[in-house]
Amino acid sequence: MGESFQTVFGELIVINKELVKLKIKDNLAVKIKNGMQFRDFFIELIDGEVGILVDARDVKAEVTVNSMRFFTTDAAFNRKCKFQAIVVNSISIRLIANFYVSYLKYKSNAKVFNNNDDALLWLEDQVETLKDLS
Repeated sequence: MGESFQTVFGELIVINKELVKLKIKDNLAVKIKNGMQFRDFFIELIDGEVGILVDARDVKAEVTVNSMRFFTTDAAFNRKCKFQAIVVNSISIRLIANFYVSYLKYKSNAKVFNNNDDALLWLEDQVETLKDLS
């Protein structure tokens, strides 16, 4: 894997120029303020459009509805982040992820997965499809 960066949400790893992975840190409280900090860092770091694998396994997190709305409506973030694969292994995080994905359904392509391998395969397929359409 490529470079790794510590962000307010956890470790962000650049897999390649089209894919990144965010390992969510435990006990994260996602609010608009830290959401804006993450967005600004992400936009500055990423050149072009990417898919992001969000690894939310083995964590406890609190996500406000307003922070979900922020990420689903933020044009700058959604121009850079074309695809989101969210990997979960608990019911509580799955509920949050499914709610978030339902917010995103008309703005970005996102899906919830049980494991990293399936999520990464789906992301790679989305990136290849986007290339074929370009």
